[in-house]
Amino acid sequence: MHMPLRIFQRDAFALEPTTAIDFRNPTDGTVFSESLGNFEAITSNLPFIAQEGRRQYGNALDRVTAGMGEEGERFTRRADVAAYLPFSLHPLLVEGGRLGIVITNAWLGTDWGDAFYNLLGRYYDLKAVVTSGAGRWFQNSEVVTNILIMEKKVDPAQPNGDIKFVVLTRPLEELADEEAVQIAAAQIELGQTQNDTMTIRAISPSNLARFRQFGLGGNAQFSDCDWVLDLPLAPLKDLFTVRRGERRGMNALFYPRPGHGIEPEYIKPLAKSPTDFSRLRCPAAKEAFACSRTEVDLAARGHTGALNWIRRFKTPENMAKLGTNGLMWYEMKADTLTDLVMFINYGDRLFVGRVDPPAFADQRLVRLEPKGAVDIDLAHALLNSTISMFIIEGMGFGRGLGALDLNKDRIEDYMHILNPARLNQAGIDAIKTAFVPLLARDVLNVADELEQADRQRFDDAVIAAFALGMDRQRIYDALLSLVEIRQTALE
Repeated sequence: MHMPLRIFQRDAFALEPTTAIDFRNPTDGTVFSESLGNFEAITSNLPFIAQEGRRQYGNALDRVTAGMGEEGERFTRRADVAAYLPFSLHPLLVEGGRLGIVITNAWLGTDWGDAFYNLLGRYYDLKAVVTSGAGRWFQNSEVVTNILIMEKKVDPAQPNGDIKFVVLTRPLEELADEEAVQIAAAQIELGQTQNDTMTIRAISPSNLARFRQFGLGGNAQFSDCDWVLDLPLAPLKDLFTVRRGERRGMNALFYPRPGHGIEPEYIKPLAKSPTDFSRLRCPAAKEAFACSRTEVDLAARGHTGALNWIRRFKTPENMAKLGTNGLMWYEMKADTLTDLVMFINYGDRLFVGRVDPPAFADQRLVRLEPKGAVDIDLAHALLNSTISMFIIEGMGFGRGLGALDLNKDRIEDYMHILNPARLNQAGIDAIKTAFVPLLARDVLNVADELEQADRQRFDDAVIAAFALGMDRQRIYDALLSLVEIRQTALE
């Protein structure tokens, strides 16, 4: 069938080759029906559907995922609606037929995206993943998108070929005429670039599986990252317990502003967001209200500041909303102090902060609690090497406003660090010494950070201490390319 066929998103999940489709005869206007049949190629650019819009597709999505098993369960928890399309449209393709879909880039750095990739391999040979390195494709939306090109498998056991990760380095407007489109398509198909319109990196499924152990099977593949596979890495969770910061709700109550009048013993230092950290090591910048005394006890002690603060928020609605087992409605435990922290939304700076002295951490931070006798000074240094910065960037995906999207579970499951057990004392001392100047200045955006002489000396010390035998600039170029792709979402 060679005619173009327009279908609406709601219909796409209920189509079968036998589905009768109404057409209108252009000569006399009469309506006639034909079975849909099978296609050699299908393309889709159906609108993005947010999580709250999934309900209207509930039954159709359930039909698509029936029989997918455990991977299907992981996939369906948070998957975007467009991610169901390859499985819904699969029966409509002839064997060896091609499917191209536009999908949010969230699949590159999420658990549902990992499950989506695993499921896709049963049905299709994924040929190419195309992203933009020259601005968002859809300026009326903050959603950042990829194009996936895949080929229907004849047999689910059929081995998959290399996947091409393509970055378009020119705006789509410059590729709009038919000749430019044909040239771009030919380059992607051949896996060879002939001009400055794109970069192409091909990766085998076996090597991609190795990268996925580090959470680098998606976003990181748009850059030269093969060097990661040769690093002496250790899982971060072997050294630290990874926990989310505290979430209690109602910031107005628990994070009082200056002039609150609360007694000092109920005020704890608070680390709240990346913007609180001007340097790699600094004190907590904000305050949290933490009171475990009853109102009666506070009154008896004459602690009217805390008492008046509690009564200011004491309404039936707040008491019901904030009530939780084992705590008074206004109570927040702030006795778990945090030293090293990561973040779930990085901006133009990539770093692991150290709260000095240790303080209470908000839910937007990811706390790293050392297991046993961990050398915190060394760990802090290694976590701020450019190698760690690349791993952090590669694990996530870029949101529409240019922020890097991560979460506690992804950090816990995938974050790796250069293994400190591989160092001798001389290497440890060299790394610590080279790290000191970085502690004495502000953290800069990635591009400026990598131009600093003290940063370069520090990374050289790390490379030498681990005897990595690699070019520092290769790491820098890889990191910069990923950050630039993410930040094009701002354009």
